[in-house]
Amino acid sequence: MKYILTSFLLFIICQIGFGQTELCDAVIYWKYEGIIKIYDEPNGLELTSLQNDIENENSAALKIKEIEDNYFYVEISLAMDSMTYNGWIERSEYIGAFMKHEKEYMDLALYSKPNDKLSELIKLKNWKAGFVTIEECNEEWTKVSVDFDGKRITGWIKSEKLCANNYSSCS
Repeated sequence: MKYILTSFLLFIICQIGFGQTELCDAVIYWKYEGIIKIYDEPNGLELTSLQNDIENENSAALKIKEIEDNYFYVEISLAMDSMTYNGWIERSEYIGAFMKHEKEYMDLALYSKPNDKLSELIKLKNWKAGFVTIEECNEEWTKVSVDFDGKRITGWIKSEKLCANNYSSCS
């Protein structure tokens, strides 16, 4: 019986420690000067905070592991630092990514659902490429919002088309 309990506890610990998968990568937009508060739970206690170091071009990168209400559970750090933090951050317009291989102006295809065959196409012609805000994500699809012709447009895009890097276009 002792071995069964020990095995069960070890299984539970492994599930807690290794069970979380990464939904998607993201960055804190490099121009964002505000403070990113990291909480122990959604609407919880502040554990610590982080801020982009714009002067030294050291901005935050993160892995979104869980989404709950208006919060992302993340693993976050400044790109040039070794300290990593885990916790909940509030969703915001400054959390997102860039398009891979972007041109200054491009046609951007978004979908109404996370499935290009079963959803309506939202085509933004001659969109000025830039930062896209992440609203939701999973390993295959990411729901983003962008500014286009004075409106905020939201839709789904294949996650592989995004580059979560403030320093490169992931070419």
